[in-house]
Amino acid sequence: MAVRPKGSGNTVNGGALPGYFYRLSARAQRVWLKSDSIDRFDLIPGPATFSLTAVLMTALSSGAPLVIERAAQALADQICRQLAVRAVKIEVRGVRPHNTRGELHGIFYPRGPSPRPGAPLIILWMRTAQRHDVVKPRTFLRTLMHELGHYLDYALLRLEESFHTTGFFRRESFLVRSLCPPETTAQRAPRTAASRISSSREASSEEE
Repeated sequence: MAVRPKGSGNTVNGGALPGYFYRLSARAQRVWLKSDSIDRFDLIPGPATFSLTAVLMTALSSGAPLVIERAAQALADQICRQLAVRAVKIEVRGVRPHNTRGELHGIFYPRGPSPRPGAPLIILWMRTAQRHDVVKPRTFLRTLMHELGHYLDYALLRLEESFHTTGFFRRESFLVRSLCPPETTAQRAPRTAASRISSSREASSEEE
């Protein structure tokens, strides 16, 4: 993992410390600062990881929870294997729970749900609360990486708690970028050319 220098004074990662930081115990503050100091994981995805990411993206179009769950579990297993940590169970459910504050995309239980404590568990919801549409693939992937990030805080970074620090969100974005690298200019060129042809045809049709 790459560790960045900590900020000084009342700022870290280029921003001010959140108000709740000062209400944390001294021990929790140390955990928070350590989390905030780490930007990324020592992860370089290979062909197998990219293939499993593509499988998950395609699986979402099926709208079948079990198909999506298997694909999400396979990708999470692969990432955990590369980072040399024990795999975490993934569970995919239907419509997102919601209230006046918004929709719940996913949740991580470090010791399983409270009624039946046990192994760590990630639960993801695959349909929006209002229209019950299947969520967009990249949104679902980011949610998976967000919850997996919480798991890795415990399993890999050995943090006592998992806080939403700037470092945490940078690690989440690192995972998403690693799995979905931006297209190169060469990859975008054919699509751009095709778009120009399509636009030209549409213009010709309108003139007719």
